[in-house]
Amino acid sequence: MVVEFVSPPGNTQEIALTGFQSLARFTQASRREGEAGIQALPEAHVTLAAPRPVHHLGLQQIVAREPIRNSAATGWQYLVLTKDGAVASSEVSIGTDERPPMLELVNMGPFVQSTALALQRLEEFPDVRSGRYELHMLKIPALWAFVLWLRQLDGSADLFIVLSPAPEFLEAGRIYREGELLDVLEDPARRRLEFDASPSGRTEK
Repeated sequence: MVVEFVSPPGNTQEIALTGFQSLARFTQASRREGEAGIQALPEAHVTLAAPRPVHHLGLQQIVAREPIRNSAATGWQYLVLTKDGAVASSEVSIGTDERPPMLELVNMGPFVQSTALALQRLEEFPDVRSGRYELHMLKIPALWAFVLWLRQLDGSADLFIVLSPAPEFLEAGRIYREGELLDVLEDPARRRLEFDASPSGRTEK
């Protein structure tokens, strides 16, 4: 098995790390001031791992059965690790001529642990053991689905691992091939589009 990690451009990693550390200092100060519900994050002795481009897949793309490889990359995501394991993910936007790269999101929710677990389990999957892949992240926000994307380097037989928690129409931890994934997503995407276009919904932009 070979799963490769893409090297992010420029100072992407520095932005992801310093952005996380700034948030960690804020959470520690909030806890010291007695604010309830704030999860204190470690600022020191953290490292970044498993860099991956982040792609967004829209409802119209799913219904039209567009190739997932056509989905636009919107950022870069890392796991944030301590000696005890993954504590967060840190995501940086892709820069443009008008807008430099910046910290987009720090996630401390359940997708962090399910991402770390999926990466640890990759060797358990025969299809993964026999191929060469590049790690990407696929987000489908309108369906609240988040998927590790193993993009095949020597072919087009990409694999997709659904992260937990998953919507009821997807099986968390399962590997899907592209056609299988689009088959499962098509009806929910079509229903969501119909709802968004109805008077009680909102048209997808």
